[in-house]
This record gives sequence, structure tokens and C-alpha cells, in this order.
Amino acid sequence: MATVTLTQKFKVPVHTLWNAITNADEMKHWYFHIEDFNLAPGSVYTFYEKEDGGTYLHRCKVLEVKPMELFEHTWEHPSHSKGSSVLKWELLPIDDNNSSLTITHSALENFSDAGEAFTPENYEFGWKGIISIMLRNYLNGIEKLVFETDINAPKEKVWKIMWGEKTYGEWLSAFMEGSYIKGTLGEDERVHLLAPSGEGMYSDIIFFKENEYLVFNHIGYVKDGEELPIDAETEVWTGSLEGFFLTQTAEGTHLKIELDNQKEYHDMMKMNYSVALQKLKSMCET
Repeated sequence: MATVTLTQKFKVPVHTLWNAITNADEMKHWYFHIEDFNLAPGSVYTFYEKEDGGTYLHRCKVLEVKPMELFEHTWEHPSHSKGSSVLKWELLPIDDNNSSLTITHSALENFSDAGEAFTPENYEFGWKGIISIMLRNYLNGIEKLVFETDINAPKEKVWKIMWGEKTYGEWLSAFMEGSYIKGTLGEDERVHLLAPSGEGMYSDIIFFKENEYLVFNHIGYVKDGEELPIDAETEVWTGSLEGFFLTQTAEGTHLKIELDNQKEYHDMMKMNYSVALQKLKSMCET
């Protein structure tokens, strides 16, 4: 039987974790928007991967519920497969302020008729993103910010200026004058994002296609050229993502930036990115 199992610890009480995975109003912030969600055994609910629709229809039937302990339901893709799988969410209190969640997604071999997008490896990758990043970020008070702008220049030029050795620090000067990247831009590469002092953060590039997209997985701090271990402060945001997506348009390029951000920095990030994008737009259109 093809099964994916993942365990993640959270710095929240078990009742907070339970509410996050079983309250539709909370789920839509980190999971999926499910209008007809119902926790009662025997109930059926459906959703797509996007709030306004999408490619993949999901259908679930609730099998068992034990408040604060267990939530189990089927997981189907009726528009792509005749098969059915089972997803189990198991919660465990560690102490008054900490808890853990184990998800077990079994019978994935039943989606063999749906093609390569439904392999166990893809489910494992997906659940790691949903549980270990999106849910953890939500419980840690990390929000997703989105910044967008249209630039009257081809995406190849925008990309070159965004990541050029001399221009990277110029368009991002609102954050730190003279910022630079140490390392190679490419998928599965580790880079250091640094200030002129040499301090900054180290990040892994998890998605990369030249002239189209780059996604950083931010991990920890750099000091004196050394990657510092994850400590209590870093643990709150480690694994946060920052993605840059370029799309060619009739007028030039549409740039979209998605950022996992600690809420206390909300105003600062909005202000700085607004200035930075205006600077980038000016540089590219000159």
C-alpha cells in the first residue's frame, strides 16, 4: 500500500491545533477554502485547489472524529480518478503549550489511473508544503503578502535587472543599500542574501526557471560568513517562502511577488516593497 506519513510539532496547545484543522474559517487561511465543510461523520464536502475554482476537484467523506485526537476522511479526485484514498489526522498534546500532528495518507496506489501528477512522491511533497510550511506559518502568526506590478519591458530584461550582480542591490535599496547575493542562482542551490556588513540570511532555491520564476526557502541567519544554527527566534520563520514570478504580457511583464512574512513587519514590508518595485520599474523601463 502506497502511504505518505508526516509528523510535525507545533508551539501551540492541542486545542489551538485542532481548531486550525477543523474550523473552515481558519482552514481557508492556510489550507483550502471549503464552503460546505462539515465535521459530522458521514458528511461529504468538496473543494478545488483555488478559491475561485481550479483543475483538481477534491471530494472527502468524514469517517471518524475524536475531538482533539483524530480526524479521518476519504480523499478522492472524481474528475481525474475512480480511486479513493484515506487521510488521517492524529493530534497529540506534548504539554500545555506544545502539540504534534501526524498525517497519514494511505491507499495512494488507487490513483494510478490519474497519471503522473498523482504519484505518492507528489503527495509527499505537497503535504510537506501544506503541513510543515503553510500550517506552521499560520500558527506562528506568519502571513502571506502579495505584491504585483506591470513593467513596460520584456521579462528577460526584468529578470536580468532583478538578479544582476550590480543591479540587485540597487532596486532593493529600500531594504538595505548595497545588498548582494553570494552563491549560484539555480534550483537546489543554497545562497546567502547579505547586507554590505556580510550579515544576512541563508536560503535554498527550491524552484527556478530563468526569466520565469525563482522561489527562496529562507532558513536561518548568516553572521561573519557562517550559517548560524536554528534557534528559538529563527524557528518561528525558518522555512518561510519568498517567490518571484514573471509573466510576459502584451505590454511587457507582469511581476508577482509572494512573501511569507511575520505580521509585526507588515507595514515595513509593504512600504519597502512598494518603493522597491517602483525603483525596479523605473530601472527596467529606462
